[in-house]
Amino acid sequence: MAEIVLGIGCAHTPQLHTLAHDWDIRAARDRKDGIPLWFKGRKLLYAELEAERAGEGIGELLDMPTRQAALDRSFAAMDQLHEAYRAANPDLVVIIGNDQHEIFSEMVPTFAVIAADEIANMPRTDAQISRLPVGIEISDHGHLPEAHTVYPGDRPFGLHLGRHLVREGGFDVTLCHEKPTVKNDKSLLYGMPHAYGFLYKNIMRDVIRPHVPVDVNCWYYDNSPSAARCHDFGGAVARAIADWDSDARVAILTTGGLTHFVVDPEWDARFLDAMKTRDHDWLRAIPQNELMAGTSECKSWIATSAAMDAAGLSMDVVEYQKLYRTEGGTGSSCAFTLWQ
Repeated sequence: MAEIVLGIGCAHTPQLHTLAHDWDIRAARDRKDGIPLWFKGRKLLYAELEAERAGEGIGELLDMPTRQAALDRSFAAMDQLHEAYRAANPDLVVIIGNDQHEIFSEMVPTFAVIAADEIANMPRTDAQISRLPVGIEISDHGHLPEAHTVYPGDRPFGLHLGRHLVREGGFDVTLCHEKPTVKNDKSLLYGMPHAYGFLYKNIMRDVIRPHVPVDVNCWYYDNSPSAARCHDFGGAVARAIADWDSDARVAILTTGGLTHFVVDPEWDARFLDAMKTRDHDWLRAIPQNELMAGTSECKSWIATSAAMDAAGLSMDVVEYQKLYRTEGGTGSSCAFTLWQ
């Protein structure tokens, strides 16, 4: 049977590949009232958010040296994750990520497995760039290649994973026999979602192993799975790997989160501690209103954490950083973890 030998959790916020002084581009958008922001399970206007957090002194953390230090420590953490990945030298990689209308648009599966021999990634077209929110395109270098690039997939394992999740795990999984591509006038890219591309460029780097992307619908809450369902899914993924008739050594990588677009260090600390201490009850009970906007990506971490627990691996927090860009605490929090 195959063996899970490594787990990696890594933030993928565009802020990590945006120069510190350019964080103000998105900050200006954050401050515009009328754009709701999720904080502690509630939707607030920016003015309400800033007033509520006035006593936290976040404004003192917006200077350029503080921003740059957060970036430097985050990139040092990614170097450490890359070295752990190289040292583990897995034969096969499962990436648990999420899509944001990049490869799925009119149809949004709850769970999907891409079982393909090849996975292509490529730069955006000018038309696709024109459809992006302000301040996003300048971070594309952090997850998209400069030219059309093809990475190795693993179709046989992807088919096994899809079958096992349906027949043994009880999950209705969309099985993709090729990478889905949106080609209409809503298309944001023809390559892979940034949740996956970020790992290609920053963690796997020059060692792209045969891999299977596993997509969890975090963002679109109408059919987004609950925290408990994501936890169960992760366990089912681990069982499918263990049942693979192979001596392959497998790494599971996940990406996204933690709290954003409003940073909540208190919530992040509780979430990281729950994964580290295997507090399954707390993780499974996280309500949907605490997993909205970018924080919804923690669902991928919940699934990965469950898979790691099933494999008997323990989690260490390599780094945690708060990338604040306004006095109200908007921005992204970034966690970098290893399961070994």
